[in-house]
Amino acid sequence: MTRGRRVLIFCAAGAALAGAAFGLVSIGRAPSGPADIRVITHGDEVDLAAHVVAGKYTVFDFYAPWCPPCRVIGPALERLAGRRSDLAVRKVDIVDWTMPVAAQYKIVSLPYLVLYDPAGRPMAEGDAAYEALQRIFGRDARELSQALGLDAAPEPAAAGNPGRTSS
Repeated sequence: MTRGRRVLIFCAAGAALAGAAFGLVSIGRAPSGPADIRVITHGDEVDLAAHVVAGKYTVFDFYAPWCPPCRVIGPALERLAGRRSDLAVRKVDIVDWTMPVAAQYKIVSLPYLVLYDPAGRPMAEGDAAYEALQRIFGRDARELSQALGLDAAPEPAAAGNPGRTSS
């Protein structure tokens, strides 16, 4: 057998193993359609209750494009919505601290979440919303927990929370 043929067989075997591993990972996941994600305002006041999705948990993600923690949490939250057909994400771009929506909801740190249950009732907000998402979605919310540092050892009280951007 020539060296070229051995390399070809080795590459084909590697591709087959990679495909099999991908298939095993995919089998454990429930199929879902496109993620239910929408930006509902860019700084203007908004009625969150009017954007709750009946029959789904609805999380409102208050963010700003200039906020470094938001650029980590936002994509993790969107990927969670992509894995879960029972979750809708509504993004609230505060634009900056002077905009009406920031004052309306008294937002003083970002990112900030507000969670509604499938019946349309407010369920949790702020740090409690992250904990509720982890409790409700379990393993599917692992990436969100890791982005927040919830899987790591607790921080000393004096260290503060570097995962937030404050006004």
